Amino acid sequence: MIFGDANQLRIRDAELSDAAPVLAMLNELDHETRFMMLEPGERGLDVARFAGWLAELRMRGDCYLVAVQGTQVVGFAQAERGTYRRSRHCAMVVLGLLPSARGQGLGTRLLARIDDWARLSAVTRLELTVMAHNLPAISLYAKRGYAAEGVRRHSLIVDGRPVDELVMAKILPGSAPD
Repeated sequence: MIFGDANQLRIRDAELSDAAPVLAMLNELDHETRFMMLEPGERGLDVARFAGWLAELRMRGDCYLVAVQGTQVVGFAQAERGTYRRSRHCAMVVLGLLPSARGQGLGTRLLARIDDWARLSAVTRLELTVMAHNLPAISLYAKRGYAAEGVRRHSLIVDGRPVDELVMAKILPGSAPD
């Protein structure tokens, strides 16, 4: 039995059974925006490989969230911690939303869930990179407490042109040493 609106946007932890719909959403995202790292067709369609990567991520205790509307995956957020003891307190964040899911507060909700995961996982620093001309994303990250720490000049080539990235990070409240 379904209670409430079946088209309501929900955020939940990704399951291994989500591999095919998440991979389809990521490939669609690669075609619909120039702001993701991978170009159209570069990601591939190997569902088993993607499911294996998700399993590894879960085994390490890292975070992969999906945003679902009805039965369609419309976005994701992930946070992967550093590999070594000296960097386990730090996680790299990646966020992506299909254009149809933007402007509904979903990015804010995904980042809030990443914060919750971080607090439960002893992660005290969250960091990300964002293309310097992606002003809506920069605004979202700033609203969630991320601050620019620097610029990676000409770090990407998009459509044959060099693109700068901003490095942004946030220290979670109450996590700084005395």
